[in-house]
Amino acid sequence: MLRRLFLSSGAACAATSAAPPAELIPLPRLGHIAPKRSRDITSSPWGIQAGSLDESILERAADIGVKWTRLVASWSQIETARASYDWSRTDQAFRAVLRHGITPFVTLTGGNSLYTQWSTYDDPKLAEIYGRTLGPPTGSPEAMQAWLAFVRAAVERYRDLITHWEIWNEPNLRAYWGAEPSAVDYGRLVRETAGVIRQIAPRARILAGSTAGLVPDFIDGFLSGGAARLIDVVTFHDYASVPEERIYRGLEVKALLKRHGPRLELWQGECGYPSHSSTRNYRGRAPWGLNIQAKWLLRQGLTDTYFLGAGLSNYFLLADSGKRGELPRRSFLSPIDRILGFPERGGSRVRTVGVNEKCLLTNPDRKPKPGFFAYRNLCALIDGRYAPAETEYKIEVRDAGPFYGIGPEDDAFPSVPLLAAYRSSAGRILAYWLPWYPSEYLPELARIDLRAAAAFHEPVLVDLLHGGVYRLQAPRNGVFQNLPLADYPLAIAERPQVGIVTT
Repeated sequence: MLRRLFLSSGAACAATSAAPPAELIPLPRLGHIAPKRSRDITSSPWGIQAGSLDESILERAADIGVKWTRLVASWSQIETARASYDWSRTDQAFRAVLRHGITPFVTLTGGNSLYTQWSTYDDPKLAEIYGRTLGPPTGSPEAMQAWLAFVRAAVERYRDLITHWEIWNEPNLRAYWGAEPSAVDYGRLVRETAGVIRQIAPRARILAGSTAGLVPDFIDGFLSGGAARLIDVVTFHDYASVPEERIYRGLEVKALLKRHGPRLELWQGECGYPSHSSTRNYRGRAPWGLNIQAKWLLRQGLTDTYFLGAGLSNYFLLADSGKRGELPRRSFLSPIDRILGFPERGGSRVRTVGVNEKCLLTNPDRKPKPGFFAYRNLCALIDGRYAPAETEYKIEVRDAGPFYGIGPEDDAFPSVPLLAAYRSSAGRILAYWLPWYPSEYLPELARIDLRAAAAFHEPVLVDLLHGGVYRLQAPRNGVFQNLPLADYPLAIAERPQVGIVTT
């Protein structure tokens, strides 16, 4: 769905979704996009990982309007004594999300000390960062037999509730696989696990991959052993400071899946961005900010569903219960590290304790961040009625504003505006943005003219970050003139498609 563009010259934030300053979008304001809860929406590609099995948190997910959530069934937490399973927590969580109109996909994962051994990285620095992990059941026949018994018990218990099962978490990363990653071993785990699921729940949809990043070689490796015919969806987690960077590798993976079987779908199963630099796990690169996180979230969702054609885009994370101010033990700082700080290592994990600031609810008071409202706007505007629609278009930059250099002299990513088009029987939606590193605040917006092969009768402009809805002039000769351009998505839609709150 990539289309060539032609360019020519021309700390804490209030938990609110208020409109930006009027001078940034100088159009007649009609009101604010009306939020919808999950039960108000029949279907959509939007999900969130709650980060908790507490119903109070799951209810907050329903307030956003997501239709999916990822829940985890951890082998070691459920089978705490041999052949004895404790389902109390999963019973509560699975039923809770369904009550709120959200469909869970459940990840069966994790080693178990009753059957598998602890391991860690050989590199002492990585071992200190990641700690120990229980190995997979592929190490012994006894462990595999016990794992498959656990899978059988889980699917038998929940086959009338759970329709989507995912096999393991990030098996290409030693910190989660629990041994040196092996696509062959993971492929065997997928085949045997999927076989058990199919016996019990033939109509279940089976997800596999759950890879750390988009990794064609690993995905090809585990699919090549016969897993491709047993599963329905390949999932991935691709953390990066600019979400559009995944397009290149994602299209490679899409082509790979087509070779293995045209029915295989691609889903983004877990990914998010921190609002603060002092986060645990994936950190990203400066700058950080509450608005930056919200902009990143919107751009991720459109990148996944339009450019990669993913059937689901799942944001990580809604809430985190970590303790603020916790610092990890660091025994290997070099002299320069004592000046510059712990080696940042390209955005990857530098802390395993503290708060995971990818959450959309503040810690510890659980107030909504701007990303919470931005995601709610996206869920309310684009639901399952809309499908990606390849659309010819042309963007001309009238005024680059604060985005220095965009125009005919700079036609390379990320200095090229992007457009994602969706279509339903009710009309079209055109979302567009500039894929730069997002800024926390913009002093002004750029100005563009947009020509697209899509007719509009009563167009409005929706600010997906702040939620404002603005009246647009009908296009002249097919061109929307003097539109604002930002580093987050603005969307053109038909007014009857958009629920508007006027107060």
